Amino acid sequence: MTLQPTLWGAWIPAVAMILVQFICMAVFKEGGRRAVETSWYDDKTRLYAKWNTLFQVALILLAIFVPFKLGTAWFTVGTTVYSVSFILFMWSFYSYGTAARDKLVTKGIYRFSRNPMYTVFSLAMLGIIIATASLWLLLMMVPYCWAMHGVILGEEHYCEQTYGDSYREYKKRVPRYFLFF
Repeated sequence: MTLQPTLWGAWIPAVAMILVQFICMAVFKEGGRRAVETSWYDDKTRLYAKWNTLFQVALILLAIFVPFKLGTAWFTVGTTVYSVSFILFMWSFYSYGTAARDKLVTKGIYRFSRNPMYTVFSLAMLGIIIATASLWLLLMMVPYCWAMHGVILGEEHYCEQTYGDSYREYKKRVPRYFLFF
């Protein structure tokens, strides 16, 4: 792979995902503050969060150099996966942003996943990886998902401490990611 920036490539949908996050945080101010509240992080979760951010930034930077595979089945399938994921991503922010700040979020897409923002962001990035057929982006996704999972485990521990039995019941009903994951 030659590192040559591309005008029409993976960076466009990747940046769109980041913009959705910032726009939703501006529109749903309370939900935005809640989403970035990290004062409860323990040392392990803080470390995973740093790694998660580092790998997310690396994914976005790498995407600058990865062109789409226009006119291929890769592009069609990847664009479809990304488009569905993008809609689900917006739904996850809406569900989170409109929830009461002091309550466990269980409505909207949170009925199907305890962590839809993380999960759908990863699915959208997978769509980008497919649309570009980029092994480099795929290889960068592996440590990103590892760090993301560590943050999720920390958040689940926090939710159990904060919401107690209602969170444990929610955990029994709703998968961590989607379906049976």
